[in-house]
Amino acid sequence: MKQLFTQTTEEELKERRQLCQDLEVLCIQDSTILEEVIDEYVYLLSDHRREELQEFVTKELEADFG
Repeated sequence: MKQLFTQTTEEELKERRQLCQDLEVLCIQDSTILEEVIDEYVYLLSDHRREELQEFVTKELEADFG
């Protein structure tokens, strides 16, 4: 499997975790931020990863509404 990140230090991992937590708080407060983050994330996905994520979303939505 292709590695997404080069050698990541503990400090970088800590910063990434903090960014995730901060983004979560902002997204809860303002859904337009969530839309922006998701839009950029999906745009940056490889075709293979996008297909995997689409399959996951479809299964989850079917489980919720099926």
